[in-house]
Amino acid sequence: MEMTQNSIYCEIDLLRRARGGDREAFDVLVRRHSGRILATSRRILRNAADAEDNVQNALVKAFVNFRQFRQTSLLSTWLTKITINEALMKLRASAAEKQRVTSACDTNTAKSIDRPSKRISPEAQCISRELASKAMASVSPTLREAFVLYVVEGWTQKELSVRKGIALQTVKTRIFRARRKIKEHLGADLAGAAGVK
Repeated sequence: MEMTQNSIYCEIDLLRRARGGDREAFDVLVRRHSGRILATSRRILRNAADAEDNVQNALVKAFVNFRQFRQTSLLSTWLTKITINEALMKLRASAAEKQRVTSACDTNTAKSIDRPSKRISPEAQCISRELASKAMASVSPTLREAFVLYVVEGWTQKELSVRKGIALQTVKTRIFRARRKIKEHLGADLAGAAGVK
């Protein structure tokens, strides 16, 4: 019992010192939870090298923000939460990068097939932006959030389901309905712009 009590006091002292900026105390605390946060990173990223990088990023973020840690929750819970957030951001960044590469490849392929390339006039770009903005405004906030996170931010449907606490089928339905609504709105606007009633 005495050892347990001593270890508790030791942890409290380490937390106090770490909050004061003591790197050594922080390292001791982190070593106790490193296995758990590495396992969490591996489960999400499914790549050993990425998981190890993620642990480093999470620990740097934890150290920088350690003053914000409140002992109302467990240190392991706080560290795991940071680790999960960092891993999900890494996944989103990776998905966005893949999308940019794919878009660039598609654009280059299209240019090589369709020569000479036609430049879009500033007026056409302005009209397109305005139409897209109106179409997005026509969608309810709930549907718009799901659509933007999925299409623009690169979240997966499963990630949306877990992070927002809603069923996967609900996520799919919201994205489908948002897409349909935007298409309908764009179709009506384009028809009006062309003078079709």
